[in-house]
Amino acid sequence: MNDKPDLSAVQEDFLARRWESAESGCLRVLEQAPTYPPALELLAKIQTARGDFARAIETTEQAIGLSPNAADLYRQCGDLYFKTRDLKKAIQNYRKADSLLPNDHHIKNNLAVAVRDSGSVEEAIRMFESIICENPDQALPLRNLGDTLRMRGDYSLAIDKYNQAARLDPKDATTQNSLGITSSMLGKLEEAISYFQRAVEINPSFPEAENNLANALSSARRYTEAIKHVGKAIRLRPDFANAHLTLGNIYKLQGKNDQAISEYRLAAKSDPKSAIVQQGLGSALTDAGHFSEAVTHLENALKLNPSLFVIYQNLMALAVQDKYKFSDQQLEQIRRLISDDRLRATDAARLHFAMGSLLDKQTDYEGAMRHFQQANDVQKQLLVSSENQFCSRNHAFHVDEIIQTFDTAFMSNAASSGFESERPVFVIGMPRSGTTLVEQIIASHPEARGMGERADIAQLSESLACSTGLPYPACVRKAHQKQLFTLATRYEQGVSELATGASRIVDKMPDNFLYLGLIAMLFPGAHIIHCSRNPLDVCLSCYRSDFGSVTWAWTLEDIGHYFAEYHRLMTHWREVLPLTIHDVTYEELVGQHRSEMENLIAACGLPWNDVCLEFYKGNRTVQTLSRVQVRQPIYGSSIGRWRHYEGFLEPLKAMLQNKSGIDLP
Repeated sequence: MNDKPDLSAVQEDFLARRWESAESGCLRVLEQAPTYPPALELLAKIQTARGDFARAIETTEQAIGLSPNAADLYRQCGDLYFKTRDLKKAIQNYRKADSLLPNDHHIKNNLAVAVRDSGSVEEAIRMFESIICENPDQALPLRNLGDTLRMRGDYSLAIDKYNQAARLDPKDATTQNSLGITSSMLGKLEEAISYFQRAVEINPSFPEAENNLANALSSARRYTEAIKHVGKAIRLRPDFANAHLTLGNIYKLQGKNDQAISEYRLAAKSDPKSAIVQQGLGSALTDAGHFSEAVTHLENALKLNPSLFVIYQNLMALAVQDKYKFSDQQLEQIRRLISDDRLRATDAARLHFAMGSLLDKQTDYEGAMRHFQQANDVQKQLLVSSENQFCSRNHAFHVDEIIQTFDTAFMSNAASSGFESERPVFVIGMPRSGTTLVEQIIASHPEARGMGERADIAQLSESLACSTGLPYPACVRKAHQKQLFTLATRYEQGVSELATGASRIVDKMPDNFLYLGLIAMLFPGAHIIHCSRNPLDVCLSCYRSDFGSVTWAWTLEDIGHYFAEYHRLMTHWREVLPLTIHDVTYEELVGQHRSEMENLIAACGLPWNDVCLEFYKGNRTVQTLSRVQVRQPIYGSSIGRWRHYEGFLEPLKAMLQNKSGIDLP
């Protein structure tokens, strides 16, 4: 006679994923046989499948009490503690399982992963290497060693381990995903995309890889494809917070801020303890001008992760415009972060920029300049290390090529796209010259839409270069009407979906001044708005700003050189460009804003509308460094700011006077 309870019906429900029925059946068995270990083990598995890890741990520990030498129960308990991120107890259980079953490489692998995640990276590496030595034909420990090396920053060695794992198990989607992550961190975007695509081909139900692929495609500006893949990730796992975060980020990049905020809210609902999600939501709300709610979410992010530097950046943007006030404790935390040797150099630079801005607000200009200098020195050194530093000679040569290519004779007979549209309005000039303010004024007009800083024109020049086999600007001499019309149509289609019904579309990428000749060929009916500002003010403002990947903005001498070349090129465009260039001087806009605004709107071919006087009340998204500033009426406190830093500006003055002959105070 067999007295063992029958679990076959429970097993059938479990395999069919009928969790509630399976758990009820298991509990009925345990009512009759409360100390039956197989029933307890199965109940723990059911509770785990339902995500009820606390009860699963309780059940597993009850089973361990009945079978204290069952290595697999300790492994299961370790897995559960690992899922709940109680790494100390996970390690204890894995070590017990390992002592009972010392030749099981799966247990050793799980133990090494838990040790790694607890912060003992070097110990974990030694453990993985030992596992691999004893099990050279196993792909999993190689992949996990690759993950650990990646955490340590040894990207090339990590890729080597991943490739070894992939050779042993070419159908492992997780290894392909890890290769994609590491390639992305190395800046090898196309390789990353290929690896992620391979991962989702191998495993079509892999939401993490779908999300990673979406992020990579977004970085490549392939937004339509990115949305497709992140959408699949969300369908596979509707409560996948990172996927909602990714979709929010994509919408934000597209200027669809309302949709972005909706996705960030869904991410926050799925993972309310994610500082990254709270920060993303706070940033998007700042872009939309909802400062009070933005502060709430940014402060939530700080509570969750006081060391996340980007939160302080966002709060600093609010603080310098009197929309936020830092506590002494918060300022001390920023100082601690800056002095922490473990902080990445780029993150330290951003915090120095933030502290500089705050000290400037407090009129401690010498203290502010020290932080600005430290920030710029770090950024400059990073460029030198990556062999990507700005070369003033090469830049001057590039401007020479533009001037020689778009000479009077060529511009008089240049091919035209024939694309008849007055919709495009290009706001150009030096960064920090008032381009965001000007865009906001135009975009407040009922017939206009602002698109922010778009890279489309530079990308169109790259497309033309590819099709002709010549670099920009030489490629334009080989361009014909059909090519130009195709490129102009592509641009129009790209922006139209974001500006339905608008008769004017404002593209405010400042350095489109490098492409004005091409713009004239693509859009013979375009409107060109040129923003200018006191050279010392605009160059100092560039030095005080965190421009990320820009190469020319990290020394006063380089900024002065870039300004001089910009000034030289704008002088040339005035002589040869068939389009009218309307100048907006920041100081005049501040001093005579009604008349200057009227002239600006007229230059865009639009009738005057008084709503433009209250541009700062608009609800459009602004994502530039001036995103808080443009939510306020025009003020003049930025005029003449260079005088507070005059003692530091001799290198800049010398460069401007020697290179461009500009008269300076």
